[in-house]
Amino acid sequence: MNKNYEYLSDEHAHYIKSLINKVAEKDKNYEIFGAKVHQYELNETVSLEWVRAFEKKYQVKLPQEYVFFITKVGNGGVGPYYGIDPLSLDEDYVRHYNHLSKPSIYNEDYLQFYNEHITLFENEKRYEEQEDDKEAFDKKQEQIYNTLENGTLNINNQGCTYDGLLIVNGNRAGEIVYIDWELDVGYPPILVNMTFLEWYQGYFEAILAGYDIKGYGWSVLGDEKELIAKYTNADLKTKSQILSSFLKFTYIDKETVQFKEALQFISNFDGVDDICRLKLLFSLDYKQALQMFDTFLEGDSKKIEIAIEVCMNIWSEDNDTYYEKMLRFIYGDYGNFEDRLKETALIFIGRTKRLSAGDLFEFVKNKKHSEYIRRVAMYVIGEAEDVEDFIDTFIDILKNIDSEVVLLETLVTLRGVKNEKIAQTYKTLMPKYKKDTNPMIAKEMECYLKRMSS
Repeated sequence: MNKNYEYLSDEHAHYIKSLINKVAEKDKNYEIFGAKVHQYELNETVSLEWVRAFEKKYQVKLPQEYVFFITKVGNGGVGPYYGIDPLSLDEDYVRHYNHLSKPSIYNEDYLQFYNEHITLFENEKRYEEQEDDKEAFDKKQEQIYNTLENGTLNINNQGCTYDGLLIVNGNRAGEIVYIDWELDVGYPPILVNMTFLEWYQGYFEAILAGYDIKGYGWSVLGDEKELIAKYTNADLKTKSQILSSFLKFTYIDKETVQFKEALQFISNFDGVDDICRLKLLFSLDYKQALQMFDTFLEGDSKKIEIAIEVCMNIWSEDNDTYYEKMLRFIYGDYGNFEDRLKETALIFIGRTKRLSAGDLFEFVKNKKHSEYIRRVAMYVIGEAEDVEDFIDTFIDILKNIDSEVVLLETLVTLRGVKNEKIAQTYKTLMPKYKKDTNPMIAKEMECYLKRMSS
């Protein structure tokens, strides 16, 4: 398709509309996700004067590409996922726009904010059950929501709790960020590293090129050869994204030249981003990936780290094969590693059918490990089917554990275990843990005893 147009010109607008028309012709039955909602229709455009009135009302300067779009193409309508939400001057929408002038958090520090605040919030929420705490939790959650929403315009619903936001101020103004409002630990907002028009226009170009657009926005634009060319001079972060972009190709025939070229490129483990390469290999050639995984797991500490990073890509039917190796990893046979890697290994262990609570108790008791990772290990113990076979071990931990964090997780693990010896242990320990100094521990014990007596 001819792309000889001047940027943000009338010809540019015409090109975008022609893309939409071609995709609509290709998808007459609305089989592409979200198409049944927007049906490839654009809303009427708004005038530049209308835009300036909006900007004045909300003390914001909208990104140039977005202004071009709503004045030359359409004020919302067809777009990625469920489409683009229209901008409105209606008073009913004031609450959606009052945060636009506030500073955006989406710079180099936003991940630190998210991880710190969401982790703290989730840890508190997990143990609090009293109704009188709900208002405080709701207020804290609202504060987090507001911070993540400040300086952005919510323009794109992607289904469930997922949205696409347009950043309107700061050094990322004009770019798109994806967010899951469930605010789960480990799933922070994602900068897609595309401006509004790159993201919007690229969506239709990707469809016409025959690419898989599930999860659109996570991949770099371009075909196989273009991606390989872009990789050479890219920085490390972009290289990782380029490698991930190979997942968008929908070819299945492994005999095609394109597949072989891509597979050869991805299989070149050069130490630059071997984690991403191995993840991709699991998607393209599972057997070859598993052989490479085994090689990495038996290698030096750096290669073992790569193997742990990608272990969740192993199919469930193969998990049990690696049970002992993952246990050896967390117990330190392979050397010292960060908690996040031990956590990944522990979660993997928890997904195996061979999981036994007895295999993890020594890890929980070992003071050389951090409180956090010992708590994760106790959480995994709670997933085991043989928990009730180790009542005496649990009682020993309840009486002697050095960490209240781990103790609290132990209490949570034992919620569903009805045992008189556990109840008597709680009665003995309760005077030690007062409501004013250890409220969550005291409450867990009280709730357990109530359940035992009911």
